[in-house]
Amino acid sequence: MTASFVVNLSCGSIRALVVMRILGPALMGAWKSALLLDSIGNFAQLGVSRGASLQVPVLDSQGNVTESDRTASSAGTFNLLLGLLLFVFIFVASFFVRNPNLRVAMRFVALATGVSQPFYAIRDLTSARHLFDVRAKETLLRTVVDFAAAIALAKLFGLAGFGMASAIPVIVAAVYLQRHARLKFRLRPDAGRIRKLIGCGLPYSLTEAGFDLLRRLDVLVMAVVLGTTFVGYYGIAFLIMDFAAILAQKGVSETLSPHLLREFGRTGSFTGVVPFYETPARLFCYVLPPILGVGALLLPECVRFALPQYLPGVPAAEITLWAVFFVAVHGSMSSFFVAAEKLPVVLRLYAFLGAGGAVAQFVVMKAGLGLTGAAWTTLTTMACLSLGEFFIARRVSGQSLREIIPFLGSLYFPLAAAAALKIVVVSASLHAGLPLPVELPFKAALFLLLYAPILIAYESKFTVLRTMYETT
Repeated sequence: MTASFVVNLSCGSIRALVVMRILGPALMGAWKSALLLDSIGNFAQLGVSRGASLQVPVLDSQGNVTESDRTASSAGTFNLLLGLLLFVFIFVASFFVRNPNLRVAMRFVALATGVSQPFYAIRDLTSARHLFDVRAKETLLRTVVDFAAAIALAKLFGLAGFGMASAIPVIVAAVYLQRHARLKFRLRPDAGRIRKLIGCGLPYSLTEAGFDLLRRLDVLVMAVVLGTTFVGYYGIAFLIMDFAAILAQKGVSETLSPHLLREFGRTGSFTGVVPFYETPARLFCYVLPPILGVGALLLPECVRFALPQYLPGVPAAEITLWAVFFVAVHGSMSSFFVAAEKLPVVLRLYAFLGAGGAVAQFVVMKAGLGLTGAAWTTLTTMACLSLGEFFIARRVSGQSLREIIPFLGSLYFPLAAAAALKIVVVSASLHAGLPLPVELPFKAALFLLLYAPILIAYESKFTVLRTMYETT
């Protein structure tokens, strides 16, 4: 699953870069601003689909297939009707927008949001029933269709073509998954069952929607305070954040969640399911810092070569790149909070950070700190979110503050060290005078050479890589 999403996100990133070059900052800013309306669907779902994904694995493990099918069907019907409602709402709202580019973007966002709702229900059911091979193939299919349709239609029809291309892969993927999941949609929703699903899934869904809102606060405030063109320049940073969020939520969380919940249902032990979030976090602690360090070194010249019209957003993108770590480790946490019944505590954390982050973004932008100020605020918000989530999780497991602090230090030290080494490599004059084709690989190799002792020290202490090798 994770490998298929890496392919999906890699191709999606290339597709996004090509489309950004075709459309330019103004049209891309209009699309990214309109795309914020997609967040309405996250809240409007009321956790119904998520509740079904939490209940179906338990019901299936108990052999209650009939009840499991009815639960899934109720969620599917709700999402289908919700998709129709959201399409009408966003489409009608577009008529009240004066900016012609934003108006066009909103209408195609309405279409994409509408078809996405039943797709989410089918996708969640497929994962809940552990059909991960089907999900992986669907992801690759959607990747190919999305890549071809987005570039071709954007080139031929501009913003309208790209908007249409955002819906086509979802429709194709939904049809493919339905052949295997066979989710039954009914004309009359089961109101009683839907209420139960809301009670089960709403807190979980709110945490996911709250997380998406937190990571998009910069764009939301920027669209209002600075305008859609600045959102367009911020597109590289937005792309990086989307890459990390999708990988964490779909490539990690969607795979871990059914296994974690099944194990917790079998044992009822909080400590027994700790490895489900701790091991991925430790693995990200190994893998991401060197990748992010090299990425930060190469990013400016890559943008200068591929997307020169987005150069004003490069400093912000370099800052946002480091937030990828915090977004990635978040992907393994949410299911643990469901098992530990700590979602209300997590929601309070999100509410506090959301209010503080929104105010901070507004103040920063009004003070004239621009894109880099927004990026620093987002990085700080994501770091505080990650610290808060791990603190809650470790407390649930019975650890004291004296035990939690060393754990957090060991988790975040490689990231801090990689950021410091990146600054050292950039500041050093060893590569001065080298031609660009030689300078970039030289800086990357120098950074990795300096980082190698940290990786070796961590492997000698935690043996994560050795354990993975022996397991496979």
